[in-house]
Amino acid sequence: MKWAAALVAGLAPHRYGPSIETHLPVRSAAAWSGIATLLAGFFYGFGGFMQFATQLADANNTWMLARLTGPPAAGDAAAGLVPYGVSVLTLFLYLFFTPRGLFCTYLVASGAVRAISAYADDPRGDFILSAIDWTTVTLFERNRQERRQIARERLEGEERPDVLQTGEWAGLPDMDYVVLASRPKPEWETDAIILTSSDWYRLGIPFDIQTPAGLRTAYPLKKMDAVEVVRRGIQYELPRLQPQRKSPTPPFGNAGP
Repeated sequence: MKWAAALVAGLAPHRYGPSIETHLPVRSAAAWSGIATLLAGFFYGFGGFMQFATQLADANNTWMLARLTGPPAAGDAAAGLVPYGVSVLTLFLYLFFTPRGLFCTYLVASGAVRAISAYADDPRGDFILSAIDWTTVTLFERNRQERRQIARERLEGEERPDVLQTGEWAGLPDMDYVVLASRPKPEWETDAIILTSSDWYRLGIPFDIQTPAGLRTAYPLKKMDAVEVVRRGIQYELPRLQPQRKSPTPPFGNAGP
């Protein structure tokens, strides 16, 4: 029963494989799952093809009889070749222009690819199910990020110019300065090199801090005493140092990297 269930579970998207593997032998049954899909598509499609071919042949015969019993018309000689041409294209018409044919074609093709991939130790789930799963997860994650960004922007308020404070003001005596930004800076990551016209600074661990103007992203800066080889630096001019005011309480609102 586990083996039979593993054949069906093999259709699940690949990212669910490790969790399913704890209960069912999905990986060892992956090749057989692809073969079973291929055979199911073949036999289901073969039955549908016989029905389609029979119906098409009856339609051709009816059409031919109607032409033969009707009054003579131009092209009657050529009309006799139509059923033969249609019979040659019957399989093509069934596979690519009927819902059942398309479905069975997909089962055979996807089953063959999955069986070969599993044999090469790269098992895959059903491609349509995987595409649906990827689309759903991507849209959900994008929506969650947008909602999170909207909520954060409400706390940050209007976008404003950066503010410069000393490290001591932010409770970081080891840092020279702290840049307070009303919006996160995508490229400003820990240990990034900030290049100004006068000095170079190494960026510490960014954190969130609550200020009277709203939530701000704080970027600690430590002046570099020695020049290093920098593959990529961030050009930035420090704003004017603000007058020393009382540090927010607590100093690290939502602190963290």
